[in-house]
Amino acid sequence: MHQGLCLDLLGRALGDLLAEIQHGHPVRDVHDNAHVVLDEDARHAPALRLVDVYDEALEGFKSILQESAIVEYDMEGDLQKGKKFLARLKSGPKPDLILAVGIWALQVVLEEIQDIPVVFAMVLNPTAVIRQEVRNVTGASMNVPNEQQLALLKKVSPQVRRIGVIYDPSQTGFLVRQAERIAKDQGLRLVTKAITSPKDSFAALDAMQDEIDALWILPDLTVLAPESVQYMLLFSFRHKIPVLGLSENQARMGALLSLSFESGWDIGSQAAELANGILSGRSVEEIPFTTARKVRLTVNLKTAGKLGVHIPKELLDRAAVVIR
Repeated sequence: MHQGLCLDLLGRALGDLLAEIQHGHPVRDVHDNAHVVLDEDARHAPALRLVDVYDEALEGFKSILQESAIVEYDMEGDLQKGKKFLARLKSGPKPDLILAVGIWALQVVLEEIQDIPVVFAMVLNPTAVIRQEVRNVTGASMNVPNEQQLALLKKVSPQVRRIGVIYDPSQTGFLVRQAERIAKDQGLRLVTKAITSPKDSFAALDAMQDEIDALWILPDLTVLAPESVQYMLLFSFRHKIPVLGLSENQARMGALLSLSFESGWDIGSQAAELANGILSGRSVEEIPFTTARKVRLTVNLKTAGKLGVHIPKELLDRAAVVIR
């Protein structure tokens, strides 16, 4: 039986994005002394959707690693408590593996653990928080592959060639660099405007109005400030420019399309598959981060009508949600 430490923490630090797609409840089960879960108390979480994707991810993980002993640890929203727990852990028998669910759990583990394999789940933009020199961490991110998002915009209309992107270089500079290469391969061009605060997004968008055919909302905390998202949607209607959002809620707010990860369960299952590889003897360094392998498409036909955009049947058939 494998020993393991499972850290589960609700990531309210992800702000607007996770406030749209997650809802948190505390995990209280402690099975034995071999495996642990860290979880933020739900009282500290914002009022989110009723689906608890963090618990889903943990259950997905457990469904694959059924032979491993798991102990779950509750941080109760206190990062210092998490650090103290890890300090105690380091002074005793070491687990074979740590699972960190959520960005806060990952941040705590990154600060405290260098000699135990770590697998994360339900983390957005892991490259932004994991330093290049870190060698003991891999995991399953919530990011939807850039290739799929750009291909989706291309399918909306053959006229879509120039895609606008507002981004904070400190948050998603790496994503934009990758997306620029992918866009070129797909015959598209990114028109990018860098910002450092949400208030910069207004002028950045206005400067784009005659330069873009579509707008793509990135999983960027600066861009996802409510005032920025609202202005992007207003900009879309004013200039009849379709928007690709990153959550069903953004589509319901007025984005033409959204593409998000399908479920916490699948992200947790992906993390478990990575963990299985490590527990079977593979080096963590050999196992790259993964992106969401199952995605959820939402289409807003009300917005399509207002923008004068015809949604191809192929996309409507793919959509998990069609807003009429």
